[in-house]
Amino acid sequence: MCSLKQDVCLYDLDANRTPSTFLPVELQDQSTNGVLRACPGPIPPALGVVPSEFKPLGYGDSTKGTPGVLRSVGESASLLYQPPPRDCPAPSEYVSMIRELPSQRHIDILVHDFFRNVAWHYDIVDEAAFMNQLAQWRRLTHDQFKRGPDALPTTLRSFPALLFQVLAQALLFQPAQHIETLNDLKYAVDMELSDRAAEYSDAGRRLASSFRKSEPTLTGVQAELMRACFEKTTGAVIEAWHTLGTAIRDAQELGLHLTEPDSTTYSRSAKSSDREMGRNVWLILHLWDAHMGIVLGRPMSTRMSPNDVASPMSSRDSSGNQRPPQPRDVILCGYHTAYKFLQEIHDLEKVEDWRISIDKIHETILTNIANLPAWATVQRSRHGEPPWLSAALETMYTNVQFVVFALHRPFIFAEPSSRHKAFNAAMQILESQGRLLDQTEPLQYKAFSLVFATFDAMVLVAAVHIRFSDELREQFTATRRNLELGIERLKSLQARKNVLANSALSIVERLYQKMLATVYPEETLDNGQGGTDDGSFTIMETETV
Repeated sequence: MCSLKQDVCLYDLDANRTPSTFLPVELQDQSTNGVLRACPGPIPPALGVVPSEFKPLGYGDSTKGTPGVLRSVGESASLLYQPPPRDCPAPSEYVSMIRELPSQRHIDILVHDFFRNVAWHYDIVDEAAFMNQLAQWRRLTHDQFKRGPDALPTTLRSFPALLFQVLAQALLFQPAQHIETLNDLKYAVDMELSDRAAEYSDAGRRLASSFRKSEPTLTGVQAELMRACFEKTTGAVIEAWHTLGTAIRDAQELGLHLTEPDSTTYSRSAKSSDREMGRNVWLILHLWDAHMGIVLGRPMSTRMSPNDVASPMSSRDSSGNQRPPQPRDVILCGYHTAYKFLQEIHDLEKVEDWRISIDKIHETILTNIANLPAWATVQRSRHGEPPWLSAALETMYTNVQFVVFALHRPFIFAEPSSRHKAFNAAMQILESQGRLLDQTEPLQYKAFSLVFATFDAMVLVAAVHIRFSDELREQFTATRRNLELGIERLKSLQARKNVLANSALSIVERLYQKMLATVYPEETLDNGQGGTDDGSFTIMETETV
């Protein structure tokens, strides 16, 4: 509670979170007599004006998290919006949707690109298992297809849904100078590869929902999670949250949340068991659930015991030979360092003596960071490491600092210690995000991971200087530099059609302007203060909105 009447009360620790629910399963994916029809939409959001730049970001209208920080400095935070209705497929459309797949040559190119450029970000799809399914799929006969999905093996019915999502992600992250033959996928002169990616992802969603109710499969859950990735990357964050909820319920129907790990240490065998893959997928679902719950201020629907999560593999095999880490190892390393506390952080509002809890979690994370395995440290040997590892570890470092940031953020207006620790974590995030972008190829600029952490951190550091202008004055030079660099990063991402960056940019530019006016009240923007090359926040904001 705020004790001073002139203060804006942001984090009422006893307040209930704004109710939000997943779209009920029974309202999704309904079809009648083989005719496509629109699914009933989710429960409408609370009434209020919704600034257009907020819509793709998907934040809940909560007093906690970034919306609350924005509200503290006079920004509107009515962030909920009504997502558009989605068409639901009828099972009879299965074969016609299969015909939308591209040629085998194009599939081979895009699958290769996916596992080279994209897969390590999420580690949702195991390459060996996927390639085995693809080989089985290609052995199906024309007669089997003519007889419909009931004539296909159960394990393969939902495979094309996953294949469509893999193709969509590969197309979304193509470089400007891509392989010429991919232009054959366009059927109109003004088409972009991202347009085709959206069509493939939509086809995958329709296929996945065709079989979800009657026969949920691990492949179907993977397809839904990949669809959530696509939606989040393309700015449909509320849609991604609902899709994630559907994937979680289907995973629970399969019992993935009940599966114990095969061993206490993750092993990278030539052929992962379905059990192991299911457990891996459930971990990713849980991490997405926790992260989106904290970032967007929405309820969580999963729980996971750290005792049920394997440790990263050793950097050496049984013979003592060096072996490179895999994407899964980076995720597991981040989990045991910090991510495992996300579910506790999400529920801290229910803890009476929260100061003890946050101090304990904070110290544990610092200890874990100090004890990272050698392959995950800055001082590691770079000899022979895979090309994706450096960016993956930098992403992990950002996410670990985000956990520290999220731990203290709800209490920044009530507790000076939390305010300073959250501020320091935010500065670490911004510096990490700068290093990450420096080693990120332009084809990766659409990734949502390059926006949310930067945006949340920029909002907090600016808000702290605005609300507590007498504190952290010695940090202001570094703050200003980090905000200016962050704005430039968002502009670079915006230029590559990153929808989320487009939405975040005008908000942080306004906050930057407001921060300068607070710290330097005697100066105005007319004398050149601003720190960006285009010289006009007003023009940029108008263009962005």
